[in-house]
Amino acid sequence: MSPSGDRPFQLPVRRLVWLPLGIAAVLVALSLAGLIAVSWRGLDRIQPVQAHLQHIGRLQDVGLNMEQALLRGLRGAAISPDDLADLRAQVAGIVASESDLHPSTPERLARIVASLDQAGADPVQVLAETLSRLREVLDAERTQHDQLLSAVARDNETELRLAVALLIVLPLTAVALLLFTQARLRGPLNDLGGLLVRLAGRDYRPVAADQLSDSASLVQPVLHSYNALVSRLQALEDEHRAREHTLESEVRQATEALLEQTRELGRAERLAAVGAVSAGLAHELRNPLAGIQMACGKLRRKIAEQDSGPEQAKRIDAVIAELKRINGLLTERVDAARHAPEPAVTVPLAGLIDDFLALARYQVPEGITLSTEIAAGLSCLLPVGGMRQALLNLVLNAVHAVGDAGTITLRATHEDGQLRVDVDDDGPGFPIDMLRVGVRPFATDRVGGTGLGLAMVRRFVHDHGGEIHLANIDSQGDRPGARVTLTLPCAPGDDDA
Repeated sequence: MSPSGDRPFQLPVRRLVWLPLGIAAVLVALSLAGLIAVSWRGLDRIQPVQAHLQHIGRLQDVGLNMEQALLRGLRGAAISPDDLADLRAQVAGIVASESDLHPSTPERLARIVASLDQAGADPVQVLAETLSRLREVLDAERTQHDQLLSAVARDNETELRLAVALLIVLPLTAVALLLFTQARLRGPLNDLGGLLVRLAGRDYRPVAADQLSDSASLVQPVLHSYNALVSRLQALEDEHRAREHTLESEVRQATEALLEQTRELGRAERLAAVGAVSAGLAHELRNPLAGIQMACGKLRRKIAEQDSGPEQAKRIDAVIAELKRINGLLTERVDAARHAPEPAVTVPLAGLIDDFLALARYQVPEGITLSTEIAAGLSCLLPVGGMRQALLNLVLNAVHAVGDAGTITLRATHEDGQLRVDVDDDGPGFPIDMLRVGVRPFATDRVGGTGLGLAMVRRFVHDHGGEIHLANIDSQGDRPGARVTLTLPCAPGDDDA
């Protein structure tokens, strides 16, 4: 449907409103155009007057110079040819400017130039004659200048009268048109105002057919549009009531989500309390661990002195390395309580994973196979202790899930500026509820578990701008297997591959 069909009342209203307004706008535009034309003509007339006034001034300057030279000659002083040449050049410049008004002025000035060229015999007599001729030229030019000023004054007076007439007639005409338009629109607008008052009171009754037939032709399109409007509003009101029921169910769902967030906040508060307690325990445990580390160091030296065998020395070295790692973890817990993050360094992933797997081997049953698939030369800017602890938590969780026999695989690759680490196992997989809601603190189905291992891994990953993803995979055998994927930022400059 065309726009005119959608709004049938617009055509008469537009004709009634825009026609007077258009005429008034045209009158105002004509008035402004007339004023601009008057101003332009005045400026155009003033420019010749100014140019001729400058022309007269130059003639007066030349006459004054001639009088001064003549006075010097009458007093007995010699008039040099340079003075005469200078006067001749000034008169010739006036002739070249072509700013005269009297038709005989160029001829007279040319005669003055010729006389100055022949003034060598009697310069005083020549200057007297040329000065007389120059005064005649000035008198003629002044007469023409007065006539020019009179013509400009007459034109300005005529244009002023015309402008005053336009400023009086055109505004009065525009006001008359606006008053006429207002008188024609007042009645229909009052009727429309009454209908809008009814509409504000949520009264959606249409205008009766007999009232439509009795109304003026100008108002009928508006009333038809009003009936269409109230019909649409009534339909919208019915839709609104139906939507209220839908909104009630959505509000209930939002309330349940808010309650779930409140429970998550409670878990976060408990986790913060656990963090504070762990920081205190870490501070208390570092002193005895330092003593144990020193004792192991002395034992290592005695073994080396007694040459008891490289195997025992290797085991003592592993114990000392593990004590150092535990001491580092305890220091990290204290620093975390102080909000002091671990500094990031460039970490070769292959070396990091091999080192921590060598220590983790003593905590893994012999029936479990640990394998790695690390991209060659892969390195990233990461906190070493946090990354080591996150991988250790994932491997220990996989060990608990696999049991006494199985396979755990670690993969590390670089994809689109991201470090991706996958930890796969062939255990029973994650529960469906954990896959649905994700990692939550204290949520575990393992007997003796705290539910904090994966939560600590998630916190480490999120603190460094990464993501953690849980999934079940198809592994060999009758168990689905589980996969934990860590994605961390790894700039291309940090990757040596």
